[in-house]
Amino acid sequence: MAVVTVKLVKEDFLGDFYFKKDLAAFARKLDSEGNYRVCGIIDIPGLEGEDAAEEMFDLTNNPSREDEREEMYGNYRSVSVGDIVNVDGSDWLCCSQGWWKI
Repeated sequence: MAVVTVKLVKEDFLGDFYFKKDLAAFARKLDSEGNYRVCGIIDIPGLEGEDAAEEMFDLTNNPSREDEREEMYGNYRSVSVGDIVNVDGSDWLCCSQGWWKI
């Protein structure tokens, strides 16, 4: 079972992730400056690493999973580019195409 922690970047910085060359360094800098907030700690059985991060993305973005999302995650915004999903101690940065381990 993976323990997944969702860290949402402050909305002021969401658009910046489309224009930075070194996204991982930018995300680490923002994280160290307190520009992320923890919005959920969820157990996801049977998945690990990038697969668990992708499951969290689907849970928060898939309209057919709205009831499940509210029960597990609450009313936080969906996981988007620039957000970090920590899976068992490893940070995964949500990118415009997939995930980068940071």
